[in-house]
Amino acid sequence: MFAVPAQIAGADHTSYVEVLLNESIKLHCAAGGLPRPRVVWYFDDSPLMTHDNGTHGIYVLDDGWSLLIDAAQLRHAGKYLCRAVNDAGDVQKHFNLTVLGQSPTCCSVFIALSSKSKIKFF
Repeated sequence: MFAVPAQIAGADHTSYVEVLLNESIKLHCAAGGLPRPRVVWYFDDSPLMTHDNGTHGIYVLDDGWSLLIDAAQLRHAGKYLCRAVNDAGDVQKHFNLTVLGQSPTCCSVFIALSSKSKIKFF
């Protein structure tokens, strides 16, 4: 039996992805090879364990081929990596996730002053 090293579509470049605060996003790791590679996900260099599935709103799906971030929060922003490994080799695909939050709302106050107006600063 022959072996084909693990491969991931788009592994030659980093994918820059954005999601709105409280929206969901799915990252895909389209891996192939023979034998079929095992896929492991990492967030900021720490492995995301399948037994922690759903912890902090992150789910490993489809035998590791997808990563779902449900209701994205600012803490989810960072570098994700999927690593596909089989007997013939391993390969990595990098993702850089930005969570677009709401900017704080602020009010602008316009004051019309006359020459007789007095302003006190506290």
